[in-house]
Amino acid sequence: MRPEETLDIKLAFAGWFASKPAAELAEMDAEAYARQGFSNSPQDELDSLRIAQNYWVAPDMVRIVEAAQETVPDEDVLLEEPPSSHGFLVLAEPFTIRCADPECAVDHPFSGLRWRPVHRVLPATKWAEEQHDDGILIQWIGPVVGEERQFFGSPVAPVGNGMFMPAGRPLQMAQSVEVGAMRPESAALCRYARTMWTLMQQPLVAVGEMEADRPQRRRLQRAGQIPAAPVAVVTLRRKTATGGNNDEAQEVEWSHRWVVRGHWRRQWHPRLQSHRPIWINEHVKGPDDKPLLVREKVITWRR
Repeated sequence: MRPEETLDIKLAFAGWFASKPAAELAEMDAEAYARQGFSNSPQDELDSLRIAQNYWVAPDMVRIVEAAQETVPDEDVLLEEPPSSHGFLVLAEPFTIRCADPECAVDHPFSGLRWRPVHRVLPATKWAEEQHDDGILIQWIGPVVGEERQFFGSPVAPVGNGMFMPAGRPLQMAQSVEVGAMRPESAALCRYARTMWTLMQQPLVAVGEMEADRPQRRRLQRAGQIPAAPVAVVTLRRKTATGGNNDEAQEVEWSHRWVVRGHWRRQWHPRLQSHRPIWINEHVKGPDDKPLLVREKVITWRR
């Protein structure tokens, strides 16, 4: 998907929530959301889409997220973690996750993400008192084809139900027996989302803006539901050479270049006022005129 498609995808998605099939599906899912302690009606979805910041994530960033999410530290969830309180994000290329159902064994594609803040109230049970949580509701979306495209009227559709991430707790709560705790597969998808949000706000990322063109503005104005807001285009920042000499630095005669694998490091985050993980992207170190030494590494090309 291209950056300029983001607003058209969002408009088609909003059209789905305003349709009769969406209302019927929401009625079927209402009980499931009620058990989670909040409402998620088509009107709730539309209200969030109207004010959501738009994002498009480039292919190289998608690949970094895939690599980084495997080792992301399980910090307590913060309401301020996402780059905006309401968001609509489209991936240039989908990633896939193997279905947790052993009878399915299918790789499910995910091509975007939506989120908004939610307050959850879980009723008291004989095992626990009434539970109140502020958190983030995330909903992954996936590509649709064939007859599904006709049903949804959009190139993307929701994948499963939305997932609630309670603030002030780590995702390892997935293993908890507490009421409202996540299933492991839900925790995995939330980990992808948190990795995406974290990387989008770090120096290795360049964020530009793309305005809606005239035909898009007209379509959005006619729909009257989604404003022609700009799209934040998230790409991998190009490496720049650093200048300056340090006369006191010790000179080392390196015999080769080597690859430093991507890894997480804790660093003070001014916006969140706490120490949070920062991703150090894979890079090559050593003199440019020396041979590159690569040890025990397999490079896999994916389509």
